[in-house]
Amino acid sequence: MRKTIKIIVIFWAILAALRLSSPLAEAAKKRVRVTPIKGVAYSSAKLSRPTNSIVLSLLNLGKVSKISYTLSYTANGIDQGVVGSLIPTDQTTDSRDLYFGTCSKGVCTPHHNITNATLTVSVTLKSGGVYTKRYIIRI
Repeated sequence: MRKTIKIIVIFWAILAALRLSSPLAEAAKKRVRVTPIKGVAYSSAKLSRPTNSIVLSLLNLGKVSKISYTLSYTANGIDQGVVGSLIPTDQTTDSRDLYFGTCSKGVCTPHHNITNATLTVSVTLKSGGVYTKRYIIRI
């Protein structure tokens, strides 16, 4: 029993000495936020009541390396959402129709009583900057 306690004490002493001599490396993501050029937009969003969706227009894609988007909302008291991303190729514009509902085998069922709807679009520029825009959707 004493031998086990001695081993544990020695282990902790060595561990403490290592921490003091060389601190543990901590990984941290560094986000570079670049203020976009004035007058340059990378996205716009519009509520489409006839299609029960948000039409997300993506603009100026020639300067963009990746776009990620998240639509989150509550329908009938249940949290719902849509997540997606896009890596532009040759196009300068694109769009996505983000449906408030579910679809399976070509049959779509709309969600009702939608509240707390937000759309967050994160644009990573080819220059390395990250531009994030949040839309609050009133239905």
